[in-house]
Amino acid sequence: MHAYTCIIRFMHDTAKRSAIQGLSQVRSVRAVVFDYGNVLCLGQTVEDMKGMALVCGIPHERFSELYWTLRPPYDRGDIDGPAYWTAVVGQQELGLSRDQIATLIKLDSESITRPNQGAVQWAKLLHHEGFPLTLLSNMPLELSRHVTKSFPSLSTFEYLIYSCDYGSIKPDLSIYRDCLELLKVAPQDILYLDDRAENVEAAAGLGINSVLFDTVEKTAARVESRFDIPVPSYGRCRPSSSQHSSINRCPDGMESD
Repeated sequence: MHAYTCIIRFMHDTAKRSAIQGLSQVRSVRAVVFDYGNVLCLGQTVEDMKGMALVCGIPHERFSELYWTLRPPYDRGDIDGPAYWTAVVGQQELGLSRDQIATLIKLDSESITRPNQGAVQWAKLLHHEGFPLTLLSNMPLELSRHVTKSFPSLSTFEYLIYSCDYGSIKPDLSIYRDCLELLKVAPQDILYLDDRAENVEAAAGLGINSVLFDTVEKTAARVESRFDIPVPSYGRCRPSSSQHSSINRCPDGMESD
């Protein structure tokens, strides 16, 4: 009987130590950095791309290829919208009028302003709990100005870092260094969410806590297991126990997406 009691006590103590060790691995962060496309906003649809392809007079599949292949200089701010769209159709030996270019810029801008409500609500929760928010996005000048004006949730963000304003694009390390310099927060005190693995890996290489974003539910689960930070969970929120947390309830409108 005595041996049985010892075994039970040993198992209990082992489980308790494991639980304490697990809790000790949860890190605190002081600021959160969000990517924009496919994180705070929904991805472009096939219809979005077909609409722009139609204006260009280019078959959809070929248009999509050109759209992304020629995008880096535009996102970096090396060229403006008219130059970008002229380059796209130029690959097919076509031209565009001013009105067509204006239409393309408008369609392109509108294609990236549909909110990902779950991510937006998460950002709202973090802001409510006192976490400084920053946007770090590859985005050209015309689109970034449109997004700033038409995406109201960004009003709660302390910094909006657009690649076109810094002359570099993710995953180039320089834009992450610019982010760190602006935030004046140590890399290990930042949580960064991005939907592209290469961007996450680059940020992690500088010591930034980086998590790949896919769905809000899956990302929240990954974040919750590693960091002491508020996360949404099936329409309810789990407040942080950090110094940022002032109350243990969801802000208005957070009960459901």
